[in-house]
Amino acid sequence: MEKPTFVYATYIRTTPEKLWEALTQGEFSEQYWFGYRIEVEPRKGGRIRILAPAGETTCGDLTGEVLAWEPGRKLAYTWSTKDDPAVAAKRRGPSRVTFELTPVGPQVRLRVIHEDLLPEDLEADPNAFRGVNNGWTAVISSLKSLLETGEAIRF
Repeated sequence: MEKPTFVYATYIRTTPEKLWEALTQGEFSEQYWFGYRIEVEPRKGGRIRILAPAGETTCGDLTGEVLAWEPGRKLAYTWSTKDDPAVAAKRRGPSRVTFELTPVGPQVRLRVIHEDLLPEDLEADPNAFRGVNNGWTAVISSLKSLLETGEAIRF
């Protein structure tokens, strides 16, 4: 079975610097990522953690390693969740998330790629791809809204 990949692109009226800040700073991420806080060692090979808001049990904390750190251009990291033992036993490794930032006139094209979604993940949790698909579109929509209007979306 081929490894599924999620790709999403949008244009945001902002600067690459401001978008980079939003993607890498905890105070910023909590505003648009529904309370999730990003903590990252700002270098290739650094550690990344995405901490769930207090009481959140759906995804829990996410951890990974920074694979690419190019400020204002590209951020990539591995993505591992803390799963229940039955799901974790079937998983063979982390997936990978990449953010590509490309200035286009007065806006930035943001491309999000979540790849190496393992077939085992989908067998262990048939809703995994749907969760990735719905999750990223909500997060990026909220980010776009926050940067363009000053208000994140709410569910």
